[in-house]
Amino acid sequence: MDHEPARQVAPCLDCGASGARVHGEGRELFVARCSSCQSLDYMEMHARFGTRALWEAEVTKMRNAYKAPLSDDEAKAIVEYLTRAYGPASSPASASR
Repeated sequence: MDHEPARQVAPCLDCGASGARVHGEGRELFVARCSSCQSLDYMEMHARFGTRALWEAEVTKMRNAYKAPLSDDEAKAIVEYLTRAYGPASSPASASR
């Protein structure tokens, strides 16, 4: 009996902490600029701590330490998106408050 190898499914790069797709301004830029190095696992790991200050620090680190090719406007748009999509207000727990 032949068995097919298990298929690996790529993580959803545009899903929020709840697993639902997070659309909106900045998503396409985030996927285009960040998905080659970052995964949904990384986003979810930080989502519950994802304050604006954290996302600003993370994007700054990616630009300075890892030389991510982002303009100032792109960095600002990505921080806005991450704060909205993966910040504390996006978590299921905050919706029940």
